[in-house]
Amino acid sequence: MELYYKDLISEEATLEKLVDDLMLVVQGVDELAKAAGVNLPKEPREEIATRLAGLKASCSRLKDQAFAGARATDRLVRQYPYSSLGLAFVVWFLVGAGLSRKR
Repeated sequence: MELYYKDLISEEATLEKLVDDLMLVVQGVDELAKAAGVNLPKEPREEIATRLAGLKASCSRLKDQAFAGARATDRLVRQYPYSSLGLAFVVWFLVGAGLSRKR
């Protein structure tokens, strides 16, 4: 038996939205670099282009890794639902105990 909770996580706070926002920032920086790079010599312009390409590749790699981790976690939780629930409870309890000690 599987239960799905529709409103457990906000639809606006998804990983896809975060990565899309990062890509928009990269595109904005790319356009800014092109606009400001008109007066730059060739070497700094190429360095900016290289770093932007690296940033785009890093965003893409981050997205792929996050989705792979989410899929692996989903498979693990579906395969061992009670063990996952027990582990989550123990972690929750330890974090609560640690926070109550600090106060």
